Amino acid sequence: MMRASELTKLAKTNISREVIDKLLFEGLEYDGRCADIVIVLGSRKACDYRVPLAAELFHGGKCARLMFCGGKVQATSLGEMAEYKSMLIAAERLGIPRENIIAETRSQTTCENLIFAREILEREHPDCKSVIIVTTAYHMRRAQKLAEKIFGQELEIIPCPASRGSTQRNNWFMTEKGSRTALDECLKFGYYIKKGLIDDFEI
Repeated sequence: MMRASELTKLAKTNISREVIDKLLFEGLEYDGRCADIVIVLGSRKACDYRVPLAAELFHGGKCARLMFCGGKVQATSLGEMAEYKSMLIAAERLGIPRENIIAETRSQTTCENLIFAREILEREHPDCKSVIIVTTAYHMRRAQKLAEKIFGQELEIIPCPASRGSTQRNNWFMTEKGSRTALDECLKFGYYIKKGLIDDFEI
C-alpha cells in the first residue's frame, strides 16, 4: 500500500504497473446510474470521443442536460476554436438539442473546468444533486478527486470514462507513448495534493 502523495518524480522508478493500473483505472467503470447533469471536461479531442459518449448517455435517458467545459482555444478536428465550441458542433451532429446544453466558456484547465461548472450549477441549477463526469479514462481519477474536492459533499459524483487511444486500461503498457502518458498522469497526483487541489488518499 502507498499514498498518492508519495507519487513524485523522486519515486518515478518505483511506480509499478500494478500501482498505475489501480490508481488510474480500478473501480472507475460507469455503473449505469442516472444523474441530473453530465459534465464533459474539455480537451482538444473532446469533440471526437467524449461528446459521443455523452450523447449516448443523453439519448439513453441517463441525463436531461449536458455541460460542456473548456474555453481554451485548440486545434480540434473541427478547426481551431474553443473546446466548448467544438463540442457544441459535435453535439448538434449527434442530435442533442442546444437547449439541453450548458456551455462553460472560460476555463483553461481541468481544475477550472470544475470550479466554473460549480459556479454555473449554483447559479442556474441549485437543485442539482448528482453529476456524471465524462473525461478520458486515464484522466478520470484525477477529475474525480478534483470534483470531490470542489463540489464537496453537495453532489454525487459518478465517473464515466471515455476509452480511446494508446492509454486505455488494456493497452497503456504496450507502447512507449501509452506508458509515458500513464506515468506522467500518476506523477501529477503528488503535485495536486501538495498544492491542496485534491485530498491525499491510499492507493
